[in-house]
Amino acid sequence: MVRDKLTRKQLAEMYGVSSDRITQWLCLLKIPEEKLREIEALGDNWTRPIITERELRKLRRSEDI
Repeated sequence: MVRDKLTRKQLAEMYGVSSDRITQWLCLLKIPEEKLREIEALGDNWTRPIITERELRKLRRSEDI
């Protein structure tokens, strides 16, 4: 975004998503390495979600405090 001088809205339009979705993606980049390792340790399961987006948001909010 910085390199190409794009706003969140412009980036959203490029990818056909909402600017809110872009904000959510950018917030994922702020998850601390330790939390990322915990999430990765849960594994990847396509038949049954191990962790939901809602649970991930809770993890992020706990870091903001």
